[in-house]
Amino acid sequence: MDREFAMPDIAVRPNKTGKVIEPRQIQVEELMGNDREVIILHQGEEYRLRMTSNNKLILTK
Repeated sequence: MDREFAMPDIAVRPNKTGKVIEPRQIQVEELMGNDREVIILHQGEEYRLRMTSNNKLILTK
C-alpha cells in the first residue's frame, strides 16, 4: 500500500496578515567571502559550513 505524505513547505510561510513571506537569499560569497570554511553559531552551538573541492556545501555540527 503506497502512502503519500504531504510535508509543509517550511521555507514559504504566511505572516500574521496572511501574506506569504519568502526566505531571504544570501549569496554564498557574501556568507563565506574568499574562505572555504566558516563557523555558524546557532543557539550556542557551532556549525561548520565547508565548500568542497567540487564546490558543494557541507554543513556539520
